[in-house]
Amino acid sequence: MAKMSNKEVRKFLMKDTFTGKLGTIKKDGSTLVVPIWYILDERNIINEIGNIYFTTYSGSTKAKNIQRDPRTSICVDDQTFPYTFVSIFGKAVILPYEQDEILTWATRIAGRYVGKENAKTYGVRNSGKGEVLVQIKPTTIIAEKNIANWD
Repeated sequence: MAKMSNKEVRKFLMKDTFTGKLGTIKKDGSTLVVPIWYILDERNIINEIGNIYFTTYSGSTKAKNIQRDPRTSICVDDQTFPYTFVSIFGKAVILPYEQDEILTWATRIAGRYVGKENAKTYGVRNSGKGEVLVQIKPTTIIAEKNIANWD
């Protein structure tokens, strides 16, 4: 097992179509964990990881949880040997509704998960009325690679 550099974390978080498992805090104090499609904002990043963006319906439980309590966590893991994971703790913000901006991010996110040929269709689907853009600013990151290695 070995710690990962910020560069390795960024590369891992954008690898293939790994989904994030988003944790939010429910009204009763229990947690909700759901899979999300996400993307990193890697513009002008030097040593930081960058903010994480995803879209969701404004009436979803995760959106309501974030509005009430912005504390979130995301875990992304590679389930193949020798196993790697990144856990991110941060504060989420639901950004003010701007359809063009949501469409831009939703299309970028969709391009990662469904391919460029379907990105626009999914971008439109995931940026319609009632959809919101969520930004998570990481505050703490735990990242370990090669967990099952003997070294």
